[in-house]
Amino acid sequence: MAKQGDVVANYLQLRKQFQEKLFAPVILLQGDEVYFVDSLMDQLEASVLTEAEKSFNQTIVYGKEVKVNDLVSMARRYPMMSDHQLIVVKDAQDMKEFDKLESYLENPLNSTVLVLGFRGAKLDARTKVAKLCAKHIAFTADKLRDYQIKDWLPTFMKLKGRSIDTQAVQLLLDFLGSELAVIQNELEKVLISVKEEFIKTVHIEAHVGFNREYNVFELQNALGERNFNKSIQIAHQIGLKADKGEILRMVPVLHSYFTKILQIKSQSFPNEQAIASFLGVNPFFVKGYLLAARNYTPSDLERIFNLLKLFDLKLKGVHRGSASDGDILVETTVGILRTA
Repeated sequence: MAKQGDVVANYLQLRKQFQEKLFAPVILLQGDEVYFVDSLMDQLEASVLTEAEKSFNQTIVYGKEVKVNDLVSMARRYPMMSDHQLIVVKDAQDMKEFDKLESYLENPLNSTVLVLGFRGAKLDARTKVAKLCAKHIAFTADKLRDYQIKDWLPTFMKLKGRSIDTQAVQLLLDFLGSELAVIQNELEKVLISVKEEFIKTVHIEAHVGFNREYNVFELQNALGERNFNKSIQIAHQIGLKADKGEILRMVPVLHSYFTKILQIKSQSFPNEQAIASFLGVNPFFVKGYLLAARNYTPSDLERIFNLLKLFDLKLKGVHRGSASDGDILVETTVGILRTA
């Protein structure tokens, strides 16, 4: 495999390996970036057995439901009219007495492909059971950073036989944050709806769910202008029409926006192109950021970051009382616009 920390390279290498029907008796898939764990499990279900072989030789169980002794008994069975049997343990982190699997892992059956999927969790690398898994195939999907997601999404689209504009990638990150599983889910919807090979910002705007007149981007622009009436109107309308969880997803977008404003105020740049390059945004948007930087002082921004932290907590239920998500958004908007 590629080096330990290179999640995407390791994922792509394993995906290709499984497509070529190169397996191991034990395959451990673990980590916080659950998209990669789920994707490799799906690839194994598609690759190990033919459709005709699956009825007798494929078993899918869940960690909460399966006992270790029963799992070992299943793993020691021989396949019927096939070279392999496939056993997939989903949410393996929920298995009790997992360490009792050691005896099987020390001498696994070569005709069994035992897949252990830890979604959002990892085995303790110091344990014997983890070291035994590492002798076979062990893949760890750590969370990708924003810049890694930017690099990954064009690769993902290429795997789907499509391509995507860099501005469209940035738009997805701005609105959805860095939760890769959420981004992938939204992109899948776009791919179903859009038949064109090249995905652009207009496609993202039309199909990801923020193409309404009132959205977080319109709100941040109004806040940047420090336009009180327009900001309150947009916040109120978003509160009326937002889907469940949508306002919570606005928190990282607004945090990212005001972070960019702080970065502009904290450093000097030779020109607008340099600002665009530093912030990783299209040069078209730089004038808006510069206006916002003039409208907010460093003390304003410090207060705003504290407000956004409180905004996040309230949306998650901390000291929110009977207020709706929309009420909390309007309250936060008023707080941001308040002069010192």
